[in-house]
Amino acid sequence: MKVPFARPSCTGNELAYVREVIESGWLTTGPKVAEFETRFAASVGAAHALAVNSCTAALHLACEAAGVGPGSRVVVPTLTFTATAEVVRYLGGEVILADVDPGTGLLTNETLGQTLERERDIDVVIPVHFAGRAARMRGDTDDPGLLDLCDSRGLRVIEDAAHAFPTSYECQAEGRVGNLDETISCFSFYANKTMTTGEGGMLVTNDSKVAERVRRMRLHGIDRDAWNRFTTDSATWEYDVIAAGYKYNMPDIAAAIGLAQLEQAEEFRSRRQAIVEQYLDRLSGTPGIRLPEVSDSIDDHSWHLFVVMIEDDSPRDRNAFIEDLAERGVGTSVHYKPLHRMSCWSAPKDVTADRYPGAECWWRGCLSLPLFPSMSQAELDHVCDSVISVAAQRPVVSTTS
Repeated sequence: MKVPFARPSCTGNELAYVREVIESGWLTTGPKVAEFETRFAASVGAAHALAVNSCTAALHLACEAAGVGPGSRVVVPTLTFTATAEVVRYLGGEVILADVDPGTGLLTNETLGQTLERERDIDVVIPVHFAGRAARMRGDTDDPGLLDLCDSRGLRVIEDAAHAFPTSYECQAEGRVGNLDETISCFSFYANKTMTTGEGGMLVTNDSKVAERVRRMRLHGIDRDAWNRFTTDSATWEYDVIAAGYKYNMPDIAAAIGLAQLEQAEEFRSRRQAIVEQYLDRLSGTPGIRLPEVSDSIDDHSWHLFVVMIEDDSPRDRNAFIEDLAERGVGTSVHYKPLHRMSCWSAPKDVTADRYPGAECWWRGCLSLPLFPSMSQAELDHVCDSVISVAAQRPVVSTTS
């Protein structure tokens, strides 16, 4: 049996809604995008949602709206996909890497605090909500959260929420990721995410000025998009370009898929959680494997990823584990090789592994197992049986790096 690492689930109204768009004759940004934005904003409790063609685009636009530019210094956790950092460089800013908690892979007030003590003149912090679990944004006087720490220093915050829909903050009173007044949040609808448009992203904010800036900058800085120019009662070709913007708009075909996916989002999350609960039960006690930490309320988590840790004392190292699972037809992935280990981000002399012990600990053992809503019981059984079987084999160390 072969079990892929991920498989998109398009089992609702995707085809019907795409057909509506094709038959309407309007394929680019138009009424479906507007509807998708309205419904997504409501789902996270935000005032504004702006659909774009990737989460990378959303992060870029968020940084631009937050004033990132030449001379800006932006903190990014080293355990993330490169897009989180590269958008800062697009704008001429400097990326400052921060360590993460070795148990969760998340930026914490402790690891951020260490970075802020070491570095000066920081302007923006980009926490990454990882694997479906939210970073701790709010705390109390004795144990502040990331946002508390940033507020006390006057720092802007942009949430990388590519993994975090529909995720709730640790404090239920704060609601879902995306509803905080002080931040801009960026979501991903890539093919393996908890909901997909194939490629796509969403920026959400409660700041009307940020929303207006992003709305214009996502489409060349034009003050009126084509739908508004040609389909309103005051239709006219005329428009103005107010700034040199980007080509980041989402087409209606993608939004149609997104609307159908959004209708199924809670069902998808429940199914992912049910699979995770079986993983936690079936793999508990497997030698050499540490299961993910689960918050007090498992319902807070959207379970984009299920990441196990291959312990240092495991008879097989992480890469050997991957190779053996592949031989059994089980797809896996690694989230992530830290940025400080990437050629693009390791150039400064002080970017060395010993500065990031939490990320190094995570990186040595992290292994993401298959997790998707359409996963059958037979597929789940095969993954569990394969993991247990590989863990019981004789010691071996992979020859791959």
